[in-house]
Amino acid sequence: MTRRAVRPRPAERPGRDAGVTLIEVVVSMSIMAVFMTLFTVGLLQISKSAARNQAIADAQSQVGIAFLRLDKEVRYASGISRPARVGSDFYVEWINTGQTDPQCTVLRLNTSARQLQWRTWNPKELPEVLPWLPLTSDIEATEPFIRIQPTPNGSYRFQRLRLNFVAVSGLGEKQARKATDITFTALNTSAATNTDDVCHEGRSLPS
Repeated sequence: MTRRAVRPRPAERPGRDAGVTLIEVVVSMSIMAVFMTLFTVGLLQISKSAARNQAIADAQSQVGIAFLRLDKEVRYASGISRPARVGSDFYVEWINTGQTDPQCTVLRLNTSARQLQWRTWNPKELPEVLPWLPLTSDIEATEPFIRIQPTPNGSYRFQRLRLNFVAVSGLGEKQARKATDITFTALNTSAATNTDDVCHEGRSLPS
């Protein structure tokens, strides 16, 4: 009987991905770290941008609400006083005589509180105590109130009140500053209106 020779089977070679070297691990981790850093920086920038946009929107909203109320008040005023600075605060007044009883209003920029405030009263019945009501907060200005008198040639026939200040919202890098410069026209005034000292008593009333 003839015996067949048994040939040994060749040893299996390890696959190419059977293992990785230390250098490959270090390179992979370095690449991942770079991408994670870029991803994190991108998220932070998006967050800062969103916070700043929100701060700008908040500042615009505050100013818009205040001006809607002021426009209605100043539009029907019968006279605007000469603005002045008393101590560190700024004041301007106007009077409305188109109603049954006259009505005085004083607008103040409280610089220490950074707040635009006002109060209203009947000059015929001057109260002993009159609280200040806030209009908007976080306001900064160097000359917030400017009265513009009618021009001699008649191009502007009414007194006007110009408000010029900056509304601030947010802190640090997220802070937004909204500069505002708007002019209101008192349609019940004329070139003959003389109200330099109208309603000045409102400045010193206790609150």
